[in-house]
Amino acid sequence: MDTVWIVVADAARARIFTCEGRACQGMHESETLSHSESRAHNQDLVSDRPGRSWASASGDARHAMQESTDPAANERNRFARQVAEHLKSACHAGSFKHLVIVAAPTFLGALRDALDPTVAQSVTAEVAKNVTKSVDASTLRKHLPDFLY
Repeated sequence: MDTVWIVVADAARARIFTCEGRACQGMHESETLSHSESRAHNQDLVSDRPGRSWASASGDARHAMQESTDPAANERNRFARQVAEHLKSACHAGSFKHLVIVAAPTFLGALRDALDPTVAQSVTAEVAKNVTKSVDASTLRKHLPDFLY
């Protein structure tokens, strides 16, 4: 039979479920990856407030500079790369043949961008929904199509 991995993820946690065959029989959770930095507030992720600058060369008004990037987005992308790297090594080891991704919409996009082309080819279904906190194997099955590939 073909092994199917179902990755249920958001920016802070990825849970990997394993099952066999198109109908996904015997689903069970096999691994959990976590990234606690994604749960932190922006003010906890940066060391300082943004600097200040003059409004113009001849003006006397000063304004706070805007941050160039969103710290939470950086952490989300970092975790997406970590999950993608884990999936790449598992794919090359032959741990799964088909991959299903159930993820929060923003994290799904970041994970899609980070996936290796070989792993991306094994993705048979994607569900843009955040169910990481409230899902067990039987509840997760309700969010998936009847046949996974």
